[in-house]
Amino acid sequence: MIKRQLDKAGRTVYFKDNNWMSTPFCACISPLWRKKTANFEPKYTELGQSFREYYLYTGPYDHDVTELSDEAMVIFGKDKFEIKCADAVVFSDEIIYYTAILKKLKGENGFEN
Repeated sequence: MIKRQLDKAGRTVYFKDNNWMSTPFCACISPLWRKKTANFEPKYTELGQSFREYYLYTGPYDHDVTELSDEAMVIFGKDKFEIKCADAVVFSDEIIYYTAILKKLKGENGFEN
């Protein structure tokens, strides 16, 4: 049921883990900075302002984001996201979808500047 909703409302994304790439699938990626309880404000350092762009990933049960390596990325269009943490959502001993906190990568090849 949730997979059908992700197919309708989600965007086409894929995983990239070293030399492996998944087949494209639908998932939702939404910014967390809009949440009142999230403390994702810009951080000011001696070198200037540093933006922390975090996103919530919601993906289908058949694309396990928890099994990817630390180097893996979620790719949506030209945007690349690092996976900070991930978990399965389970109901009645069955995985119904996956969630993750993503950080948007900047710079050439998706690496943070």
